[in-house]
This record gives sequence, structure tokens and C-alpha cells, in this order.
Amino acid sequence: MSDPWRTLRNLQTGKAAAIDLARRQTDWLLACLQRNAQTLFGRRHGFDHIDSIQAYQDQVPLSDYAAFTPYIEMCAEGEQDILFEGIPRAFEQTGGSSGGGKLIAYSAASLADFGKALLPWLGDLVAAHELTRGSVYLSTSPATRQPTMTEGGIPIGLPDGAYLGPVAGQALQRLSAVPVWVSEITDVETWQLVTLYWLLRRQDLALISVWSPSFFLQLLQALSQRQAELESLLNNGGAIAERKLPADHNALDRFACYRRNRDSRLLWPELKLVSCWMDGSSRSLGEQLEKALPQARFQAKGLLATEGITTVPDPTGQPLLAAESAFHEFLDCQGQVCCAWELEHRQDYEVVLTTAGGLYRYRTGDLVRYQGLSADLPILSFIGRNDLGSDLVGEKLTEAFVAQCLEGIPGFRMLAAASTPRAHYTVITPGDNAQRVVSRLAELEARLHANPQYAYARKLGQLGALTVTAHPDPLRTYTTQAARQQRLGDVKVPALLPPTMQIDLFLENAS
Repeated sequence: MSDPWRTLRNLQTGKAAAIDLARRQTDWLLACLQRNAQTLFGRRHGFDHIDSIQAYQDQVPLSDYAAFTPYIEMCAEGEQDILFEGIPRAFEQTGGSSGGGKLIAYSAASLADFGKALLPWLGDLVAAHELTRGSVYLSTSPATRQPTMTEGGIPIGLPDGAYLGPVAGQALQRLSAVPVWVSEITDVETWQLVTLYWLLRRQDLALISVWSPSFFLQLLQALSQRQAELESLLNNGGAIAERKLPADHNALDRFACYRRNRDSRLLWPELKLVSCWMDGSSRSLGEQLEKALPQARFQAKGLLATEGITTVPDPTGQPLLAAESAFHEFLDCQGQVCCAWELEHRQDYEVVLTTAGGLYRYRTGDLVRYQGLSADLPILSFIGRNDLGSDLVGEKLTEAFVAQCLEGIPGFRMLAAASTPRAHYTVITPGDNAQRVVSRLAELEARLHANPQYAYARKLGQLGALTVTAHPDPLRTYTTQAARQQRLGDVKVPALLPPTMQIDLFLENAS
């Protein structure tokens, strides 16, 4: 292979051309329906008689995951032509923010659609930020202990980078700062130690691409927590996870300088770019990571979910609709459905996806705000989840609303519903950040009062006053629990503690 950076740069799209968005979306939809007309789902919904978007909307209802569960179970057993032609290439498990694990099927066509969106983005990113040398850290989570095959013998889980195809995948593997075998380590503590060892050795680290900023923040936190172990490995080497790790005294010297100054530029002076979630509930954590890595520019990732792709960043970082990767509909706050070319400026919408992976008019629960057009494509900023909420006494707080209320309040902070000694909400935050949050409680309470149901419940005394819960390490506690249902690198920390996670986890060690 030639220079891997050049290989990636050659994926770029070049100058954006104007498009007929309505025609492109219509063509994508009708081709998908025609291809899957003889599937079980297609026959039941009359795909072979659908010749327009209106006909599709008339014959196929809006649905959540539960509606697809029976079909997905048949796919998992190896049955053919259920949601799409043939059998799945693989499944991926997503925990989401609002419920238990969900299996998402991938067809050959849906994997190709991921590539159509991600490969040009990767090429544009490398070109726009002039990445020409150095190494890459691409989020590699520890191997799952969950089942790796369905009853029908279909793999569960795709390796990191599998969505990119063989050419980009091989280029990234050659550039990787951390060997591929590290992702096979099942013990999280061992995986973390080995990952840090390899990252410390790569003074030439140029690009970090992770999903949640919390993922890399925890790695940085572990640099001080596991100092003695890392010093020993760098000084003496050692056998870890059945691999021999060599000593690296140069990395040991740089690590010693970092410990004295807490300046990441001493570790990775050539770091140019970090790509991670920076919107919605990830904004505060993203800002923390920016402060920890001041030498790098940051680009917010688009709205890429296990189920499908809604947006990818353009070369300037604007999140543009991925028009050739799915058929997108949008549900407004009055419950009216519109297409991508019918959006109204500064209005919020829930994303509804139709994908080549067998999800038809699937309500994702993701909320976006329409910010206008760029090259005839909608600019859509992610603002939160619509299906994650809290309702102790009728106040009906949503994650998206809470994320907006928490904007500007420093550090890690997550709102949680508490029932003792009376119903109220508390802000979970690390102990060293508690006083800063306490100083902003009145401001946050006022913001929450913008929800009339919350204000009414407070006025009647149904809800007690807002409090602060100081916890030694709430980020680690949350991600450890969430990682039981999804990959560690995929865990997104919400602004509102999901009802599926008990607040007692945070109250046990609260100060």
C-alpha cells in the first residue's frame, strides 16, 4: 500500500455540488423498497405497489424498535428475506440511553450506505486538517463478554472501523497508535493499562477519533491513577495480556515531564485533531477534553447511530444530512411528518429513519434543530434525545430540555430524579466540582422553571428544591454500568440519568 495518509486523503469528495435533494431521497427510497419487495416485511406492507413517498407514508406506519423485534428475532435465527433480501451480514448491539440492549441488523446494502457517508467524511477530514504524517488513535473498546453469535450463527459485533471498508480500514490499521490485538482484551483494567502504554509511546500521535469525549477523558484520568504501573511498564517492559511489551525510556521521560506539568503537549506535541461528540449532553465533556488537549483542533462528529446515519460533518465541520445513506423524515413537536426539503428554520424535529438494514419509518428518538442549508443539504444540529425523560409527579422533563438547562454549568453534571426524603431532582457532580455547581443552582432552577409542569409541581410543593450530590467519580460509575450493555467507546453520557439506571449507585458513595 502507498502512503496511508494519501490513501485516506484520496477519499475526499472535492468541491460540493448542488443537488436535487427531493429527487435523491425519493430515488434512494424507491430503490430500497423495490430491492426488498419480496421480503416478509415488504409483502406485508405492499412494497411492490409503492411508487411515491406519499404512498410509502400511507402504507407503512411510524414505528419504534418493539415493532421490529419479531422480524429481527427471525433474522437472528438465520431466516432469509425477512426485513431485507438475504440474511444479515452481522448484528450490532446497542444499549442506547433509554432502555436495554437492542440488536440491529446489517445487510450488505446498509454497510455500503455507511461507507458512502463515512469515507468522504474521512477523506475531507484528512485533507482539511492537513494530516500527512504521524499516528492515529481510533477508539478501540475492550472485547465484549456478551454472546458473539446469534442462534442462527450470525456474528454479533463488528470490529472498530468495519464500516469503512477494506481500503480505509487497512490504511487506518497501518496508522494506528495502538495495535489491533489490544481490542481483543476482555478485562477492562488490563485493556486500559495496555492502551495507555501504547499511547504514551506515540509521540507522533496526530489524530484521535472517539465517540464520546468521556472515553478519552477517562484514559487521561487513568494516567495519574495508574502512574506506578505505567512507569514500571515503560521502564522495564513486561508480559501483559499474553504479549511482551518492550521498555521505552524516551516515553518514560516524557511521562515524567507530563506528571510534573499536567500538560498533554509534552506527551503528544503533534496532535492536530480530535473528532468526538460535541453536541447535546456531550457538550460539557467535550469542552473538558478541549481544555485537556489544547494543542488540537476539535471537530464534532455527526449524528451517527448504530441504526443509521443522519448527518456527517462537511470540511468546515457543519453537520449535513447524509442524503445517500438513508431516507430521512422528521417529526415536529405537533406530530406532523415532513421530508428533508420541508424543514423550517430553527425548528426542532425527531429523526425518522428508513435504512437498507431493515428499519422502515423508525423513530430514532434523536432530536435535531434545522439550521439552514449548505450546498442544498440541511444543516442539522443534534440537541438531545426525545425518548429519554423523567416524570416523578407530572413534570415530564426531557433529556433535550435538561441538556439546554445545563449549558454553561461547568464540569461533569447530570440531573437525576430522587425520591427521598421527598421527590426532587439532584445534580450529580464530582466532589471537586460541587461548589461551582452549588453557586449556579438558583440559575439552573430558574431554567427548569421554563417547563411549566416543573414550575407548577414546585409551586404546589410536589417537588422539593434542587440539590447537589457530590460523588467521587460519577463519570466512571455511569460508564461502567452503561458498558454492560454496549461497547465502552459507544457510551454517551446523557444530561438526565436514564430511568433504567438507579440513582442509588451515586448516592452510596456521595459525600
